[in-house]
Amino acid sequence: MTAFRSKVTRALGWAGAAKFLGQAISFILGIALARMLSPDAFGLIAMALVFTGLAGLLMDVGLGAALVQGRQLTESHFNSVFWLNACLGAVLALLVYFLSHEIASFYARPELSDISKVLALQFLISSVALVPRQLLVKAMNFQAIASADLIGMVTAGFLAVWMAYDGYGYWALVWQPITSRVLATLYIYWACNWRPSLQFSGRAVQELFGFSFYVFATRLVQYSVRQLDKLLVGRYLGAAQVGLLDKAQSMMLFPLQNVSNVIGSVMFPALSEIQHDVPRVRKVYLKSIQSIALLTFPMMAGMFAVAENFTVALLGEHWIELVPILRILCFAGLAYSIVTVTGTIYLSQGKAKLQFKVNLFTRPLAVIGILVGLQWGVQGVAIGATIAAWINTMITLKVAGRLIDLSLSAMFSGLYQVLLASLFMCIALFALDQYLAHLPPALVLVSKMILGMVIYFIIIFIMKVPAIGDLRAILENKFWRKNNR
Repeated sequence: MTAFRSKVTRALGWAGAAKFLGQAISFILGIALARMLSPDAFGLIAMALVFTGLAGLLMDVGLGAALVQGRQLTESHFNSVFWLNACLGAVLALLVYFLSHEIASFYARPELSDISKVLALQFLISSVALVPRQLLVKAMNFQAIASADLIGMVTAGFLAVWMAYDGYGYWALVWQPITSRVLATLYIYWACNWRPSLQFSGRAVQELFGFSFYVFATRLVQYSVRQLDKLLVGRYLGAAQVGLLDKAQSMMLFPLQNVSNVIGSVMFPALSEIQHDVPRVRKVYLKSIQSIALLTFPMMAGMFAVAENFTVALLGEHWIELVPILRILCFAGLAYSIVTVTGTIYLSQGKAKLQFKVNLFTRPLAVIGILVGLQWGVQGVAIGATIAAWINTMITLKVAGRLIDLSLSAMFSGLYQVLLASLFMCIALFALDQYLAHLPPALVLVSKMILGMVIYFIIIFIMKVPAIGDLRAILENKFWRKNNR
């Protein structure tokens, strides 16, 4: 028990610290790029990634998750997945290369032809990185994974800023992910010290495919729906509107990537180890979402309150249309933050097929929301997607909760205090606008951020929110002892 607790806590520490540092640096570099490039440039890349990202999803087919979840795997499994993935990566790279003209024609933007050809290189790079990365995940060596991603992200970010400053335009955004993947892959191989051998077994792949197929199918459905808004907005409203939507989504997802996704990446291998002890899984999961909400709910509320100050002060006046879109998506962010780690329940319990069925039911609702909202422009798309996100969240949490005997009421009983505290903080920040209006935009932003944190922490300490103790226990390496007595 002590070894398990220490391993998970250490993994959370490394994953969280590196992710926060990397995202903070990337966030700063992203602001610099936004000030130098137009929404149209960001929109072009987002439109190309709708197709190239789908091809990248096809490359994995869920075998990576199967390697982590499997308990009795041999070297044959790892070698077979490597060679299968390498072949898929090469095929998909060629497919995107030869379809690049059609992608450009679909959007009526000829620039996308060359952009798609370059982005196709990602498949060759990522295909050979899957197995060594998953070996590190399985061993919960998140120190190496975090270091690889951090090095790639930071180096590529500085390269993109230099290219944008030197007048390369949208090409700065094209070469950024390529550079990041190359550097991360090189580090992963160095850290893993695993090399493939000339061995392939169809039987080994088949043994993994029973689990991986439904993981892949679920991701395919989720990805298709997530990208549908950019596809339709790009086709009917133009690249500039896609750029606004994509930037708003990335800003909304920033807190989630530093909290929910970090915890989720560690929770899957951790819960897989204790998958047969349902009471322990339930306790760990419940405490996890409460701790997530303690951090993400005020982030979403604060972002709603400072959206205009942030846009004007940091991105520039040419991004002002971003403000209402970002504020709408903050409501979706509340739902996303607590539902993100739900996938760890399905996968750790070996219920990938059930997760796929749930997504087949819920994702059409998101499609309907996007299609209905499209007639009111990009803001309508954001509203439709947000409403669908909350409906889908309720359904997903309900079904996943049944696997570990956890009801919706039990889930939300530990969240309402945090939600109220976040709401009070948001109202207070809007009330402060009249007293800060005479200050420069950047100073208003900093003042509201500091005051928001102070107000929120005062409220949650007055309300004695239980999640404070759980979060402190995680930081003090006492979380697992407390929940496994």
